[in-house]
Amino acid sequence: MASDTTEPRIGFIGAGVLGAGLALALSHRSYNVVAVTSRRLVSAQGLAEKLPGCQALASPQELADGADLVFITTPDSVISSVAASVKWRPGHQVVHCCGAAGREILQPAADLGASAGAFHPFQTFASLTDSTETATRLSGVTFAISAEGPLREFLNTAARTLGGQPVSISDANRPLYHASAVLGCGYLAALLQEAVELWRTLGFSEEQALNALLPLARATLENVAKAGLQNSVTGPAVRGDAATIQIHLEAIDRNKPELTDLYLSLTAASLPLAARAGIDPAKETALRQLLLQYSPSHRGDRRLE
Repeated sequence: MASDTTEPRIGFIGAGVLGAGLALALSHRSYNVVAVTSRRLVSAQGLAEKLPGCQALASPQELADGADLVFITTPDSVISSVAASVKWRPGHQVVHCCGAAGREILQPAADLGASAGAFHPFQTFASLTDSTETATRLSGVTFAISAEGPLREFLNTAARTLGGQPVSISDANRPLYHASAVLGCGYLAALLQEAVELWRTLGFSEEQALNALLPLARATLENVAKAGLQNSVTGPAVRGDAATIQIHLEAIDRNKPELTDLYLSLTAASLPLAARAGIDPAKETALRQLLLQYSPSHRGDRRLE
């Protein structure tokens, strides 16, 4: 039965990093988070203790029976099966937080008359433990929403209440949207890891490498926030300095050849920014010729000599 108030009773199926972070943030903003369940009951209990008026329940069905709006924040691979395991009712609102998928993975809920939606914060929740910290992390964040009718209105309002900005991403376009998140977050960390590896080659520890790299990375992100990409990009590719890039490639190829292709790809990806910055066409041509020279096929030919 639906709540007697206009404020929906919210439940969370899944108490991992994302589920806990979002539940904490919504509760901090006075949303009525009443229940949480998880594969491990102890995880649900730990989260419920941090949420006023919230209880840990043993199963998704028990949670759904006492909630009006349910966030499924399990691992992406089991969202659909979790949705299929519950006997939803007309009037239920069911929302997943998978960035790459649309509402189609909630079809089992929709088939039983529930309203389905997707609500994905374009942010990482790693290392968060309390509601205040989580709410701060969500400030200014973009939320990708796919929903219709009252559920869409609710999710748009929730995004704004959390200090974010809702955007509508169609179900068909969500894989591209999520790929951009991976490039800007997970692969950003992976790129820094490769920079650390070069420092390791020089004999330094990871801690020493990060002490050197993080101020540089932070300054770059701050510059992008203030001045935009075109006015913040630096380096030999933007300057059209093919000689320096060749020195880099020779050194990498000699000492960490597994990084050569990554360096080549990132240099190629820098060329559109270089063009927008007004690189001399002759220098751009020289850079492209150098990249071709170090392409995998050409490198293979050269190593056979």
